[in-house]
Amino acid sequence: MKKTVFFLLVVCLTINVSGQNGKDIVNAFSVKMQNLTSLSAKFSFTLENLQEKITDTHEGEIVVKGKKYNLELMGMQSYYDGVTKWQYNKDANEVTISKPTVIEGGFFDDPTKLFKDYEKNFKSKFIGEQVVKGRNIYELELYPIDLKTPYSKLNLMFDKKTLEPVQIKYQGKDGNNYIILVKVFRSNVIVRDERFTFEPKKHKGIEIIDMR
Repeated sequence: MKKTVFFLLVVCLTINVSGQNGKDIVNAFSVKMQNLTSLSAKFSFTLENLQEKITDTHEGEIVVKGKKYNLELMGMQSYYDGVTKWQYNKDANEVTISKPTVIEGGFFDDPTKLFKDYEKNFKSKFIGEQVVKGRNIYELELYPIDLKTPYSKLNLMFDKKTLEPVQIKYQGKDGNNYIILVKVFRSNVIVRDERFTFEPKKHKGIEIIDMR
């Protein structure tokens, strides 16, 4: 669970997805996400294990620009500039530096993938439409085409009108469920590239673990 995460949308699409199938609806959501130049979000991240009766929730924030991201979650600050990744533990004053690969691991290794390429990587099933706190919400179940993924199913909920994400729930094969509840979402925010890099020299006495 200590792996970092984490996400997420400008073009206001005026697509009427009523009556369409799950694939059409998830495609509309994917198009919305792909057209964003950048985004920021505040969210809660919950680890849920029903068998062990464990529920552990943490608040997080993320800023995404293309493949770059800055993520704060579970006491860790993660920076990724598209090539190099820094994971900074403020309490320990320690940073781990690495160069991630596309085969590195689970969905938290690249939080930018949480909100894109669904139409390519999943088979979709439309569950229905519901009203949540006055918002019309679409709900879909997505099943990964790649059976090697660490999760067996994904539940996606997003706003029918804005196509903005509301909740994403991963059903892990290890018995753990991972729930991301989006609380604040902003699309096409202005953000400098410096936001996605970390400078160890600015932190006196920092311990550097270089895994490149």
